[in-house]
Formats: sequence, structure tokens, C-alpha cells
Amino acid sequence: MAEHDSPSQQFVFQFPAHPEYRFSNFIVSRGSSFALACARELCSGDPVTYQSLYLSGASGLGKTHLLMSIGNQLAETDSDARVLYVHCQDLIESLNRGDDGLPGSLGTPGSEIDFLLLDGIDRITDHPAAQETLYRIYNQTLEQGGKMVFAGRTPADQLEQTESFLTSRFKWGMTAELLPMDDEATAKLIQKLAEDWGLDIPDKITTWLLNRIPRDFQSVKSAVTRINEESLRQKHKVTLPLVKNALGI
Repeated sequence: MAEHDSPSQQFVFQFPAHPEYRFSNFIVSRGSSFALACARELCSGDPVTYQSLYLSGASGLGKTHLLMSIGNQLAETDSDARVLYVHCQDLIESLNRGDDGLPGSLGTPGSEIDFLLLDGIDRITDHPAAQETLYRIYNQTLEQGGKMVFAGRTPADQLEQTESFLTSRFKWGMTAELLPMDDEATAKLIQKLAEDWGLDIPDKITTWLLNRIPRDFQSVKSAVTRINEESLRQKHKVTLPLVKNALGI
């Protein structure tokens, strides 16, 4: 899915939310298959050897999609589970307002979270108060048997200006890095987005695009959107000259 760090301008979700984000429509590649498998395993209800998962990777590779998929999966299979998606920016803003936990008093002493999905973890760098609060929430959730999934652009051991007492906790659990999509996954994404628009992009043009657009969701989506708009403007099927004109190539 597209990642500008959260699925909308909101920063907090309880589930179900954004049902368009599901495991079934996550475009998987060799560089994301392990992360997908870990995300599915953690919310499967089966015994696992870890209580936390740390997802890292560049913007646009599907970290937020996986977080939301976990929440929506749990809403279907365990409706009693207390699941919360929070963006780190909201945690920081809550602390700036004088709150001592997550929205709805979750994370404060005595509260319980079954699944905490924390996005944009990079934002906690150089925010000591947020790091201390998250450290407390981490320990409290762990003690209560809850599970946590963190997502950010930076691997846990490379977070700058972040206390070791927190990064060490991130590394206690499972870590998985999402890598840029390969040709097969990018081609699948182009075709899926085209189908969503009711657009037919021939295979030979998909192959041509693979060598000319970046391998992240937002870049692929932008290219397909512009091709669709140009096709509608010209009232013409997708051809190579039309694509070149749409993309300014």
C-alpha cells in the first residue's frame, strides 16, 4: 500500500478499519515474503515464540499495509481482542499535551492492550519522553501477554538518538526487513492497479514500465494513474506512445 506513514490523515485506529488493507491483497515478493509470513503468524492465534515484530524498509513497500492487515484479521477472528493502531506522531503529540499514555488511556498503568500496532517508529528518535513512555508500554504489554508490531524505515539497530534500553527491546522479538519489489511483484502491482481503474495495460507495456519507474507503491500508483487519465483524455486504449506522453518520457 502507499505509505506516507499512515493510511490517512488520522493517526489512531481501532478495528475493523480501512478494510481494503488485507493480507489477501498484499503484493508479495521475495523481499517481503518473510515479513508477510511473520505478520500472519503473529495474529494467527497459534503459539509463537515471539511477542513483538519489528518491520523495517523504505517508504512504499507495505509496512503500514501489514499493520492494518493484522488489525483487520484480528477483527474477523478475535472480535474481543483489544487492538490499536497508533502512529508515533500521535504518541508524541499526546505527550506534548500532557497525556501519559496512548489515546483512550491505553498504555497507562492498569490498562491492557492485546495488540499494539505502532507505525512511524522513526519519529521517536531524539524524543526522550516518547522513548521512555514506549519503553514502559512495551514492558507492560509484554507482562500482560499482549503482542506488539512496530514499523519504520530504519532497522532497530540503526535508530539514531534512541536509547539502547528501547532498541534492545525491539530486537528481543522478531525483526523483518521489507526490500524493494522484484520484477514479478511490480508487474503484479501494475496489473492490479490497472484492474482497479478498469484499465487494460498490455504485458509488453508492463515490461517496458518495469525499466522506467521506481519499485515502490506510490511511484507505481502515480504512473498507472497518469496513464489512466491520459487514456480517458484521449479516449484511446493504452499504447506505448500514450504511455510515453502520460509519463513525459
